[in-house]
Amino acid sequence: MNISRFDQDNYADFELLSSEDLALFRQIKYNKSELVYAQNIKFIILKSGHAKLSYISGINEFIINFISKGSIVLVDKDSVLEFLSDSETMELNLCDIKELFENEKFSMAMINSLIRTTIMTRQIVTDIVFGSLESRIINFLDNLANEQHTMVRDKKLVEIPFSIATLSNLLGAQRQSVSTIFNKLIKSGKLSKYGKNSYIIS
Repeated sequence: MNISRFDQDNYADFELLSSEDLALFRQIKYNKSELVYAQNIKFIILKSGHAKLSYISGINEFIINFISKGSIVLVDKDSVLEFLSDSETMELNLCDIKELFENEKFSMAMINSLIRTTIMTRQIVTDIVFGSLESRIINFLDNLANEQHTMVRDKKLVEIPFSIATLSNLLGAQRQSVSTIFNKLIKSGKLSKYGKNSYIIS
């Protein structure tokens, strides 16, 4: 079971939250490029906008996933949420979350989100520990192509909507290493350039 790092199951039924439930949340607006850190675990629903969740260690960044409206995430002292557009969130400290468990549908949405995050994290760890960088790049692009559903001459077409630097942060690898192997894949014919940011996977 592959869990996407780009297209999370989102919670959209805000009307299922009672006025008492909503009163538990802090509703906060953020501007593009603002960051959220948390000393204690913070529970966040992205009510509008786009963001990315990352681990930061010194000057190094590892992107966990991109999130959009309705995504449910946990932010702790080792992670940071960066807003990629003007956004609005609903935020709750973990110690206050128990009061929401009486709302069955919302509780299931939270549990499903945590399950998906756990599976996704295991997939990431497996790729990093057991896969070569070349295989990780190919698998990543193949999964991205599967989400985009575009074919050219019976082969998958993948559009890469971000820079090599961002791809490196998604793979947990050095930018130069990713760039070198990416060019190697093109020279070997495993990737064929098709337009500005798109490649055919052979």
